[in-house]
Amino acid sequence: MFRYKPKKPYLLWLGLMLMASPALAEEVSSLSSSVAYALQHNRSLAATASQTDAAQAQVDAATGQLMPRLDVSTGFYRTNSALNAFGTKLLQEQVTQNDFIPDGLNNPDYINNYQSRLGLSLPLYNGGATYAARSKASANAEAASLSFDFHKQQLVYQTIVSYVQARQALAQVQAQEKAVQAAEQRLKDAKALKKRGMAINSDVMDANVYVLRAQLGLDHAKNQYQNSLEALRLVLGMDASQTLGKLTEPNIQSVQTSLDDLLASAPQHRADLLALMQQEEAASASSSQAKAGYMPHVNLTAAREWNSDTFGLKNGNNSLGLTVSMNLFSGGSDSANVRAAEAARIGLSLQQEDKRQQIQNEVRQAWRSLNLAKTKLVSEKQAYAQTTESLRIKALRHQQGLETTSDLLASQVRADQAHVMLIRAQYDFIIAKAALLLAAGTLNQEVVQ
Repeated sequence: MFRYKPKKPYLLWLGLMLMASPALAEEVSSLSSSVAYALQHNRSLAATASQTDAAQAQVDAATGQLMPRLDVSTGFYRTNSALNAFGTKLLQEQVTQNDFIPDGLNNPDYINNYQSRLGLSLPLYNGGATYAARSKASANAEAASLSFDFHKQQLVYQTIVSYVQARQALAQVQAQEKAVQAAEQRLKDAKALKKRGMAINSDVMDANVYVLRAQLGLDHAKNQYQNSLEALRLVLGMDASQTLGKLTEPNIQSVQTSLDDLLASAPQHRADLLALMQQEEAASASSSQAKAGYMPHVNLTAAREWNSDTFGLKNGNNSLGLTVSMNLFSGGSDSANVRAAEAARIGLSLQQEDKRQQIQNEVRQAWRSLNLAKTKLVSEKQAYAQTTESLRIKALRHQQGLETTSDLLASQVRADQAHVMLIRAQYDFIIAKAALLLAAGTLNQEVVQ
């Protein structure tokens, strides 16, 4: 059954957002501003909006088929056909006694006729095909709208991932800069100890090698940071010439519900599943539309016509008609259309079952990944604290000549690695929260803090 839904002009909506005070590149420095910018400028989302707008237009087109149709036409013809010439004179109301002379009837002169027509047609009954077509268009439009909503959720997730990865890359650059400073200090300490006779050349060489590796690590981190910024610009829909502001620390809301509640509510929130349900409804309407081919069609027509040997609205006449038609045989095309529509509906129903199972799996996997990310974050915090304290102790012992340079450098490497792992764990935890919200169908712009 057709259910009227208000129009959602997505393309117009998106166009207005693009025109209305777009965010400056310098303003895009937080996760929330990045998400807002992406929703306004991402080209893939804009393409989906145009498809949704096209689907909405199809609803209007299908609704128009239920309305009366009014056509106007005008034309000219010239004929010396005996039948057409006499009939044209009748239409022009120009028949005289001389026109009944046999020789004139059989061999008439050429006659000109300007014909204008105003016609009205109205489908009274066609087996419900028109109503089914409108229901089909409405369901398809709703499916397109839900697909657009799901695309928005995916874009929010992609933006979060790209931003978080860029911010993580920046944090690793900052950590690597500290590692270079620490390496240079270790080299300075090794040289000082050598002057005091408490270290040898190999200690200085080891410290120098560590400096070189730390500097190479910094170059690599900077390269990764630039790569991540380019990936972020692409997701945002930002030109390569535009620059981003200094990225601030990101965060999103935590999931405040149990796994069982998420599993129960996810099918109600997942727009991709809801879109499949609307597609099945459209397939059901398509089946009804195909079955209408077996039913009689009744159409009402009315017309006003003018005929004259000169252009103008002269010699008008009216006509009113009712036509009834029914397809008795079409080579099996109607039954084939019904089978095709029913097969499509069954296929979509099966896809829904797979999608429901897929959603359950995604929620469980995202839940486990979040708990693992949380555990890893706690562990990496402890590991970083302990390696940092161990390094502090070894550094003091090294200054007193109680610790070898190689042991100190090994401890410094462990501390640097622990710092990198802590940074990764912190940002992986944010992405894991976003992944769970996406799996549950509740990821939106409002969860970004």
